[in-house]
Amino acid sequence: MGMLDPFQMWRDAVNLIEGEVNAFAARKMESAEFAQAANQFSKVSVGMQHVFERSLASVLRRLELPSRSELDTLAASVQRIEDKLDQLLPAPVSLSVAPRPSRSRRPSPPSNTSPVAAKSVKRALKPAARRAPKED
Repeated sequence: MGMLDPFQMWRDAVNLIEGEVNAFAARKMESAEFAQAANQFSKVSVGMQHVFERSLASVLRRLELPSRSELDTLAASVQRIEDKLDQLLPAPVSLSVAPRPSRSRRPSPPSNTSPVAAKSVKRALKPAARRAPKED
């Protein structure tokens, strides 16, 4: 005689009960009474949903908050504006095409190397001479 497996007994009982419930439900779902009850439940559910939506819209109006449809309309308008702005903007420049600074520690040479520009730079770097205070 083998050992009794309590889990197997439990699985067998659950399978038997499930089968009976499914058979009973299938028989009842084929009846006209079930069809009427399901139809009535569907009508009541749709009616309650409509009443809930109307009362929620009323509350939102009183609180001066936008409804979901108003937010959807606003989001679509903002998206159209963003699309138009994207069309007006120039195409983005690729980073590989843009000039990059040199990777040395030396500062880059000035772009204008005329003698006049060199003198103005030297003057700007030289400290101004101090004047003696005036005596009265």
